[in-house]
Amino acid sequence: MGKTDSRKKKIFINGLKVLISIAFLYFVFKKIPFREVAKIWSTVHVLYVIFGAFFFLASQILSVKRLDFYLKANSFNLSFRSNLELYFLGMFYNFFIPGGIGGDAYKVYILNKKLGWELKKITSAIFNDRLSGLLAICVLILIFSLFLLPLQWIGLMVIMMIAGFSLTYFLVKKLFPVYTPIFFKTFFISIVIQLLQVICFLFLIKSLGLNENYLIYMIVFLGSSILSLISFAGIGVREFLFLQASGYFNFNASVSVSASLLFTVITAFFSLFGLVIMFTKRVDEIKENKEFT
Repeated sequence: MGKTDSRKKKIFINGLKVLISIAFLYFVFKKIPFREVAKIWSTVHVLYVIFGAFFFLASQILSVKRLDFYLKANSFNLSFRSNLELYFLGMFYNFFIPGGIGGDAYKVYILNKKLGWELKKITSAIFNDRLSGLLAICVLILIFSLFLLPLQWIGLMVIMMIAGFSLTYFLVKKLFPVYTPIFFKTFFISIVIQLLQVICFLFLIKSLGLNENYLIYMIVFLGSSILSLISFAGIGVREFLFLQASGYFNFNASVSVSASLLFTVITAFFSLFGLVIMFTKRVDEIKENKEFT
């Protein structure tokens, strides 16, 4: 009965996320008709989109390496190839199966069932992996905001940054001491991952002819990464934020929303790698790296 209730709760939450995404997209497309987005896409500079896709892929590969550090902290040693394939499978589940098992839950299930790794340790590794990414996003938002805010706000922003970083470090040290030795290393990797995604998005807005307000776009993009937790794969929330921000910062709403949707298309494209892996490989082939065991 407990498992049934848990599954119903998960389905409800995922269903709610889908509805939130649909609601946001409906609002956005009421303001900016999709035909206008399609018209903007018809002018896209394909080479810049390819560059953006390259940086996005680089961020995903580096994310695989970051998770590897957390797994190794628990003496779990997954081969890089298996880790990469599992990562893309997780992306596919996150993006294309909103009502089913989530990507992270899928990883936990496979690593526990196929390799016999302890459930609690796998879950903590993935949780801290996500926490590191969230911390990096918050720090980058504060850093970029320093260049936009009046001088009198800078001191407060720096204090917030130091306080947030220190609090996260001490919480990890207290609750997950096994990850303390890799905290700074994984945080640095997380910063690089987020910067790669920011560069990806900058190439996308560049592909649509935008050559100004980069800093605002970077902050809104990073902010949408945090709020993506309340929607399905971040769809709708990102576009809604850019639409709203355009009213405050006087930039082109149609083009920024079009760039945001392009980012979603790129995410969907690489998520399909998981589908290819699903049909060409067996989950049983997920294996440990015996060189480290």
